[in-house]
Amino acid sequence: MTMKRFTGIQRIIQNTFRKILLVAITFLSISMPVLATNSTAHLQGIFGPLHHWPIIPIAMMLMPDGRVFAYGTNLAGAQGAKMYYVVWDPSLGTGSNAFTVLPNITDTDIFCAGQSIIPATGQALIVGGDALVNGQRNYANSDINIFDPATETLIRQSHQMAYKRWYATTVALPNGEHTILGGRNDRYFAGNATLPATAASYSPIPEVRAIDGSWRSLTTASNDYAYGALGSASWYYPRAWVNPQGKIFILGHYDAAYTLDISGTGTITKYQTTKPKAGRWELPSVMFSPGKILSLRRNKIAVIVNINGNGDPTVTSAGTVSMERLYGNTTVLADGKVWVNGGSSSGNNLTGATLTSELWNPITNTWTATANASEVRLYHSASILLPDATVMTGGGGAPGPIKQMNGEIYYPPYLFKTDGSGELASRPAIIDAPSNTITWGQDFSIEANETIHRVTLLRLGAVTHNIDVEVRFFDLPFSQPNNIVTVQSPATANVAPPGFYQLFVWNSSGVPSIAKIIHIH
Repeated sequence: MTMKRFTGIQRIIQNTFRKILLVAITFLSISMPVLATNSTAHLQGIFGPLHHWPIIPIAMMLMPDGRVFAYGTNLAGAQGAKMYYVVWDPSLGTGSNAFTVLPNITDTDIFCAGQSIIPATGQALIVGGDALVNGQRNYANSDINIFDPATETLIRQSHQMAYKRWYATTVALPNGEHTILGGRNDRYFAGNATLPATAASYSPIPEVRAIDGSWRSLTTASNDYAYGALGSASWYYPRAWVNPQGKIFILGHYDAAYTLDISGTGTITKYQTTKPKAGRWELPSVMFSPGKILSLRRNKIAVIVNINGNGDPTVTSAGTVSMERLYGNTTVLADGKVWVNGGSSSGNNLTGATLTSELWNPITNTWTATANASEVRLYHSASILLPDATVMTGGGGAPGPIKQMNGEIYYPPYLFKTDGSGELASRPAIIDAPSNTITWGQDFSIEANETIHRVTLLRLGAVTHNIDVEVRFFDLPFSQPNNIVTVQSPATANVAPPGFYQLFVWNSSGVPSIAKIIHIH
C-alpha cells in the first residue's frame, strides 16, 4: 500500500495498461480466478480469499472506468474521513498495488456522507458528512465535495447546502439534478464540567442541487415523519427512489410511505393505504426491477413494494429470510436476482451475527441459501456489484465489535459450470457495444463472440450503510438469439435515471460476460 501520484504521461500509460488488462480478463474469464472446493458452486456460489483494505470501505461507488471509489476511515480504521480516500482497481486483483491511497485535503470529514454519481460526468457527488464540535464527533457539515476519477482528486465546492446533514440520502433525478433528503444536524450530548450540552436536531427540509451546482430548498415539503426527527429515525439515510411518474417515493423505516413532488417549493404526501410491515433503519431495501422494491422488515419478513401504479403503492410478500439481518446488505446481481449477506439479529453485535448469505429469485419469489463468508459484516459494511459480475463485500466497524479493514469477493452461481466440478464456466465476450452516449428508447446493437441469449442492464452502484438507491435493473428484450442483436434502451428517465450502466450479455449456459459500461443521458 503506497501513496501514489502520477504525471500526465504516467497516467496515460496506466490507463492504457488498464484497458489492455480489461480486454485480457474478458477472454480469460474473470479478473480474479478461483476454483471451488466443492460441487455446490453452481448453486451457492463461493467467496474468494479474504484480502486487506487500507481503510474500512464504509462507502463504495463504482466509477464509469470500472474502478471503485471508497472512503470512511483513516489508515488505522478509525472514524474520520478527513485523512484519506481509496481508489481500488479490480482488474489489478486485491494486492496492495491495486489500491491507490490519496489524501483528503478538502478539510471536510466525509464520514457518513450522502453520495451519488453525477449523471453527465460520472464523477462522485458527496454531500455533508461528519463534524467535530467541542472535541465531540457525529455532528454535521453542509459541505459539497466532488471526486473526479479522471484526475483522482476530491474537490470541495464553493456552493454549500442550506442545511447541515449527517446520514443524508442523495437521489438522482430524471433531469440530471439531485434531491437531498434527511440527515441529522446536531447530536445529543449531555455535557460535562468543561463542555456544554447540545440537543439533537435534524434537517427535515429537502434540497435540490441543480446541474450547475446551485441549490434550492423545498421549504413547503418539511416533514419530521418522512425524513426528520420522527418516524423511527427517518432522518437516517431515508429509503427513497424516483418513481415511474417522476416523483420521489420514500419508504419509511417503520410502517409508512410518502411521495415527494419537488416542483416549486415542494409537496410531501403520505400514502393512506400503503403500510409495509414494521421495519428498521438498520434493514436494507433495494429497487430490483423498474418500480419494484425488495425491502427486509422485522421478524425476518421480506416484502415487495410496487410503485408502478398511479395510486397508492401495493405491498406483497417476498417470503421469509433465514434470519433477521440488521446491518446486512442487498445487492442486485447481473441476472436480476438479489443477493443478501451479512447482518446480525441483535444489531451491531457478534451475538446473532451470521456468515451466511442467501439469494432471492424475483421470478419464483423464493429464497436459496448461498455460500458462507469468512468474516461477519455488520454496521459500516458494504457490498457492490463489479463489472465482472462478482460482488465486492467488505468493511464493518468504526464503531463495531470488529474493525474490518478487509474485503471478500463473492462469485455468484452463474459464473460456474453446472456439472458440479466447481470450475468457472467459459464466458461470452462483448465485441462491440455503444461507446458514445445513448438516450432513452433508442435502438442499439451489441455484438459478442458467441450467440447472445440474454441482455441485462444495471445502473452503477453507490452503497453505504446498507442502502444503494442508485442501482436499477433491466432485462432488454430482442427478437432472437444471435451473435449480433438489437435492443432498446429503457423507455424513460423516470425508470432509468440518466447516468452510467453495466451492460451484460449471456450465453446459452446462462453465463454473463464482463460488463461494458455505457452512458445513458
